[in-house]
Amino acid sequence: MARDCLDLHGCKVDEVWPKVDRFLQDAAAQGLKQGKIMTGKGTGKVREETLKALKLGGFHYKPEKLKDGRINDGVWIVYF
Repeated sequence: MARDCLDLHGCKVDEVWPKVDRFLQDAAAQGLKQGKIMTGKGTGKVREETLKALKLGGFHYKPEKLKDGRINDGVWIVYF
């Protein structure tokens, strides 16, 4: 996986915050302008926890928009 992308597929809810925090710190250290967090769709619990972490951190984010115009709410674009 690229350094500008965090894949949370298969993660448990209690693993989300540490992984998201590490990803955001690494992205800042690399000077990235944006990154992707892949939560998948599943039950929505990992997505909910990820969005809580981004909101609490004050990050701007939006769901990925596919080439055909549909929204992929299993992938989030985060702006740093």
